[in-house]
Amino acid sequence: MSTATVTTPTASSAVDLDLKPLRFGAAAMFGIAAMRPALPDAVPLGPPCPLRTFTGIPCPFCGMTRGVLAIVHGDVSAAFAFNPGAFLIVAMAVVLLVAWRWQRVRIPVWAVFLFFALLWAYQLFKYSTGRPL
Repeated sequence: MSTATVTTPTASSAVDLDLKPLRFGAAAMFGIAAMRPALPDAVPLGPPCPLRTFTGIPCPFCGMTRGVLAIVHGDVSAAFAFNPGAFLIVAMAVVLLVAWRWQRVRIPVWAVFLFFALLWAYQLFKYSTGRPL
């Protein structure tokens, strides 16, 4: 009779990420953001947010695409207004492309939850005060 061991997450748990596929995503993000002004305005930036579509409440990532586009094109204040998390995403993409020798990275689970919580708190603040989403 064998027993399976179940490991429960602890405060020291971390997410282990392979960086190779993320590098392709970072390069694609910069390429698309750089080409966006050449596309007609009728072309959508991405699929609509399901949470906001069904409930009207913004998710932590609402405005992230527009924020990344604004940063790539140098409009820092608009990027912060859309979603301040765009700065971290762009910074991570730059690091992924520059630090090409890194193969893996470990991110503490608490940092991931904190990132999402701060982004959502900002979005809910904008939502509750009537600021544009």
